[in-house]
Amino acid sequence: AALPCLRPLAIAMAKVQLMDRSDTETLGQYESLFVKQTKKGCVQECFGCEATNEFKIYPSAADAKGAETYYSLEESEFCMRFCCKNNRAFTQTVWTGTKESHSGTVMTMSKEFSLSAGACLCCCNPAITFKDGAGDSLGGASLPCYVCLPKISVFDPAGQEEYKVQMPSCVGGMCIDCCAEGLCNCKVPLYIYPAGSSGGKGEEIGKIVKMWRGLGTEVFTDADSFQLDFPKGIDASAKARMLGTTAFVNMIFFEEVGHYES
Repeated sequence: AALPCLRPLAIAMAKVQLMDRSDTETLGQYESLFVKQTKKGCVQECFGCEATNEFKIYPSAADAKGAETYYSLEESEFCMRFCCKNNRAFTQTVWTGTKESHSGTVMTMSKEFSLSAGACLCCCNPAITFKDGAGDSLGGASLPCYVCLPKISVFDPAGQEEYKVQMPSCVGGMCIDCCAEGLCNCKVPLYIYPAGSSGGKGEEIGKIVKMWRGLGTEVFTDADSFQLDFPKGIDASAKARMLGTTAFVNMIFFEEVGHYES
């Protein structure tokens, strides 16, 4: 038995081991996730400084009134959030559990400073890398140079392109298909396509859909909600990449109020 004087140290070490546990594989049980950004730092944002992003993640939108399954919080410098907005560098972690009680690390995401997403951008393009709870590479995502519609490239740990994420298109890929998710529902869809796909109608294998949060939230905050439907049959690591890509989509397209909707 441990000596009484050593028990606090043993408890502290057990907590550290719990926090360092990799929970990436727990994503394997879900076919979809509902990612809800909290209304955090509204007063701070009124003075021109972005708040750190905070997400509560649920198995579905119907579960969003209860306790979250995963919790995620951004870490970034004040000067980055004040001066660089959604171009900023940041690190974001996803844990198993709630804000008040979270344990094993599901994944971490790291983004360096970049320029804003825009057509014909050929340097300092937005990019993000992912690691699992043990610190091993999961791959990443980037926004390569584009002309008409932005296409996010998602790649595996070996650097091979795995998926493309883009808004549904029409007119030969030159325009956004505004009717893809129906009319008058205020959804903003981005479809997941396999690598090498032309992005044509019917080729999508999953999707990330920005959901309407209500007039007040949409106008006065940049808190967003996303429905993430994973491609069928993918493993937990690929699901982690798609979850990280959802946070990447939020940062480069929706972090500034009205940035992409306009």
